[in-house]
Amino acid sequence: MSMGSGAEARYTYGCAATPRGATKGATMNIATFEELLIAASVQPQQQRLLLTFAVAEPEPDGAPGPQARSTLVPVMCVDKQVAELDTFANLADEARRMGQDWDVLLVTTLSGTASQLPDNEQTDAALRKMIKAIRHGQLERLLAFDRSGDLLHYA
Repeated sequence: MSMGSGAEARYTYGCAATPRGATKGATMNIATFEELLIAASVQPQQQRLLLTFAVAEPEPDGAPGPQARSTLVPVMCVDKQVAELDTFANLADEARRMGQDWDVLLVTTLSGTASQLPDNEQTDAALRKMIKAIRHGQLERLLAFDRSGDLLHYA
């Protein structure tokens, strides 16, 4: 896992998006991290999961209370082959061992070909693009999970 820079994006706990690599026009009903793993594993192209862990910080000028908005700040990112992951609990345990607190896991996929995963250069560029999108609050192509592995919905 690598450390992301201190970036900000607006986010409220509260619709999950279609991950990159999903077949155009296909509907993917993903309610859990494990369902995401299954969906990625059955794609015709090999998939690499792009994962960014972020902390949710209260917006400095936001209204307090139950409708309070949070700003996501990426703190770690990593790419994984689908076969390297089995459960959200194991991924969360690996992240915990890194010693960095986090509140939200943002996930998308990067498609390769039928016989080859995306290379390191493509993967690094996609991770940088993902972090930039989070910084700018462009979360519509990302799935978000809380620390318990529950799918979060964008408000």
